[in-house]
Parts: sequence; structure tokens; C-alpha cells
Amino acid sequence: MWQGVQQTLRAWQQQRRAAKQSWRSVTWFAIDCETDGLDTAKNALLSLAWVPIEPPFVRLGASQYAVVQHQQPLSQSAVVHQLTSAELQQGEPLAQLLQRFAKATQGAYIVAHYAEFDRAILTKAMRQAGVSWQSRGWYDTLAVEKKQAAEKTPRQQHSFSLSASRARYGLLPMAEHHARNDAIGCGELFLAQVYRRQRRRKLAGSELTLGQVLRRGR
Repeated sequence: MWQGVQQTLRAWQQQRRAAKQSWRSVTWFAIDCETDGLDTAKNALLSLAWVPIEPPFVRLGASQYAVVQHQQPLSQSAVVHQLTSAELQQGEPLAQLLQRFAKATQGAYIVAHYAEFDRAILTKAMRQAGVSWQSRGWYDTLAVEKKQAAEKTPRQQHSFSLSASRARYGLLPMAEHHARNDAIGCGELFLAQVYRRQRRRKLAGSELTLGQVLRRGR
């Protein structure tokens, strides 16, 4: 029992130390999961993309994208995500894809637009495929947009879609509902959000820590 307490204490101390370092000193990945529906308990992963973020850049050339192998008939959601029956039938086996993803992103901080959904889908898929994976933490670009909208006075109506959120930062429009595009778009939005906040902090004489960024993105 005492050994377990010590391990918990050490983990807590490590987290506290990590939270004080610069947000730019850790590994970030933006991801996107496309599924055949919005019910995380019932629907399956159709495609997955991930791209490394090295502030101030999103490493487009290092982005990865794959379609999950499926044999069932094409769903309307698959059409929305620009997938064909042939692509799904010739896709990558789920376990193989998730092993590649886990190897690339193990221990990294993950960025997603509506992270709760992506996290639930990935957790279920990992369990189904028997793949072990653990991120260091999550940052939700959607949560940040909602917080900023709530802070505005007077409050205004906002769309919180990825494209609408990007437009508020002057980012170029891009085609949505394709996992690679959405992962890249989310990574760029993340950088825009954090650097805007960073500029404000610098005016106050301090820079953002990892802990500050993660708290904002919850």
C-alpha cells in the first residue's frame, strides 16, 4: 500500500514539474477521427489522421492518414467523409493502424476539435483491437472557442465548427470532413489560439506554461 502511495505522489510531482515548463517544449499531435455516426458507444472508426505540431509549425509533410478496413455496406457518414466502398474494403486493419498511431503518439499531448468525442472513439477502438496507448494529456480547440465566446460582452452567437473557428483567426478555408484535412486544420487552429493568448501574456510580462495551455483547452 505504501509503495502505491509513493508512486502516486511521484506521478503527481512529475505532473506539477511538467506543468511549469514551456508549452513549446513538449510533443504535440493534432488528430481527427471520422466515424460512421455520432454515437461513440455504437459507431465505428472509419478513418484516422494525425500530424505533429512543432510550434510555430504544423508539420504537413509528416502527417499520416489511413482508412480502416470495413466490409459492411457504405453508410451515409462514409459518403460525408469522402470515402468509397472500395477504400473501406481495401483499408488498413484496425489493429495495424492503431499500432502505428500508438507508436507515433505515445506519451504526446493530443489536440482535437471536440476532444471528448475523439478520445471516446479511440479508447473504444484501442480496447477492441487490444492496443495499449496513453497520451500525456488532451487539448480541445472547441472548448477554447466556447470559453472565448462566453467571455465576450455582450455575448454573441457563434458557430463552433472547425471552419468557423478557423475563420475567426483569419486562417484560410479548407475542405472539412476528411480526417487529414481536419487534423491539419485543427493543428493550425491550436497554434492560432495559443499564440494569440501568448501575445497577451507577453504584454503582461510572462509566457504561457504547459499547465496554462492545458487548463485553457479543457
